[in-house]
Amino acid sequence: MGPERGLEQSGTLERGLAVLEHVGRHQEISTNAIARQLGLSRSAAYRIVGTLKNLEYLEADQVTGRVRLGTRLVELGARAMAATDLHRCAPRYLASLAERSGETTYLAVPDNDTMVYVATERSASAVTLACRLGTRRPQHATSLGKAWLAALPEADRLERIRRMKLDSLTLKTIVDPHRLLDELARTSRRGWAVDEVENEPDVGCVAAAVRDHSGRPIAAISVAGPAPRVLRRLDELGASVAGTAAALSLRLGYVRSRPA
Repeated sequence: MGPERGLEQSGTLERGLAVLEHVGRHQEISTNAIARQLGLSRSAAYRIVGTLKNLEYLEADQVTGRVRLGTRLVELGARAMAATDLHRCAPRYLASLAERSGETTYLAVPDNDTMVYVATERSASAVTLACRLGTRRPQHATSLGKAWLAALPEADRLERIRRMKLDSLTLKTIVDPHRLLDELARTSRRGWAVDEVENEPDVGCVAAAVRDHSGRPIAAISVAGPAPRVLRRLDELGASVAGTAAALSLRLGYVRSRPA
């Protein structure tokens, strides 16, 4: 009997945490599979999952019924970020980028198929935008998400796009997986992503991925503002946001290897 098979006799807290960790590892999973894989009875698994859904630690897909980590965990994760090097270091990079660009800058981290906004800075001339900290936006429709996806190994990127639900948020949202993969390939080559009014009407964004010491993309930073103002400066803002992301990645220990 493996260590997980004794969960049925464990306390409520231990079983709840085990379910959360299991869902986190699988991203989306059915309650029946949770019961089978963790050695819980179906009634116990449904009771635990139901409680965690009510508390917003889990949420269910409306079509498949499978569960994934919920908004409450995202909020807790955003708070936990305060103790990390990323969250401690990012504000001064965001502030410098906001001052140079004259727009609003954001830091976001991935959560399943979304990006969660965890930090922001505004320049004196920036237009107030609706996005609040803790907000989640689809990866496929945001420059932040596309920057993060483009920084993944190609096989991982392809696997994620194949299973993603590509909802249309505006008339410009890319909903065809082949077009999206082409866009991510272009993003990877140039080092920055663009949102051409794909997530919100009248808003344009440019973003680049932030990497940890191992080179794994862990976040993305963006410049956002009124579309006419941002999109006519794409090359300038793209280079600026890519340079800022590279500087923050270097601060986190990432050193890009040079070709031999």
